[in-house]
Amino acid sequence: MPAFSAETILAPEDKPFRVEGELEAPGKDDPEAAGAYDISGIACLLRGSGKRRCLVVNDEGRKAQFVTIDDRSIEPKATLDLIGKEPDAATRGRLPTESHCPDGSKPKFKEFDGEGVAYAAPYFYVVGSHGCGRKSGKLKTSSLILARIPVDGDGKQAEAVETTYRLGEVLAGAKTVGPSFLHGLNEANGLNVEGVAVVGDRLYAGLRAPSIGTQAFLVEAEVEALFAKGHEAYRGTSRTIPLKVGEGAGIRDLSALEDGRLLVLTGPAQEQPGVTYTLFLFDPAKGGDPQPLGSLAKLEGSDSAGKAEAVTVIGRDRVLVFFDSLKNGAPRAYKVPAALTSGR
Repeated sequence: MPAFSAETILAPEDKPFRVEGELEAPGKDDPEAAGAYDISGIACLLRGSGKRRCLVVNDEGRKAQFVTIDDRSIEPKATLDLIGKEPDAATRGRLPTESHCPDGSKPKFKEFDGEGVAYAAPYFYVVGSHGCGRKSGKLKTSSLILARIPVDGDGKQAEAVETTYRLGEVLAGAKTVGPSFLHGLNEANGLNVEGVAVVGDRLYAGLRAPSIGTQAFLVEAEVEALFAKGHEAYRGTSRTIPLKVGEGAGIRDLSALEDGRLLVLTGPAQEQPGVTYTLFLFDPAKGGDPQPLGSLAKLEGSDSAGKAEAVTVIGRDRVLVFFDSLKNGAPRAYKVPAALTSGR
């Protein structure tokens, strides 16, 4: 395989993707505001080619939204409620009892703060940030939820959403990164989840922070132990996996490939201006250092404020990236120097 590095620059394809309508923007105060500006996660049914059924989430509100991707168009579909306005007594596990968030006021149950989406048949998974509010410094207990949505073979919701608090328990007890749980992101390099992937019976939470030296981190847990019925403590195994991705870099999204490898999108752990958004491949079964595929070319002009936040595979060597702070995620396709699927 040819050698590539983070210095390889990946330019977006010239032909743009179209969003046929507007993606939901539940966090907007202005009811006339069109389009979402905070897309933070996407996952699709794994298909080599043809129309894809996907689920997207933004980091505001309590909903996720189905979309279909076909050729170069994205069509918004139905939304679904991840949580309600109040805590659900059926949520598995228990809330953590200790917080070190900068704002020590009483936590509230508000938006989901969705940061990542995964698909592994027969479920979509959506993960909250599991961290203190980046701007407010407050803890919202609704961000400490991992949800899964049962779907049929076409990716349409088949049963009610299941939710659990147990991922927070795993993160709090994780080696190396656990002491950063519920500390401020900017103030204390506090733990913050921004990606999720499921491979077999294992779930991987990708951490934006803490970033320690040149390492970012995955935390692995057992899916069925996370979602076991009842409120008992987590009874599965877990492990912390360091990834050498560069100084000041954290994981901004994950996407599981059909062979069990992970596509990893990294970027600034906080707001470091010199840290690029970079794609890596990593095999959690084999370990070792992740394989860099290249860094995304900087966006220019009015799009320069965009931050790469969500990635999904759309072909054998093509990915689709959505950007936070840009309308409807301003999706762009990139060709990468590696085979991601066995399809065309």
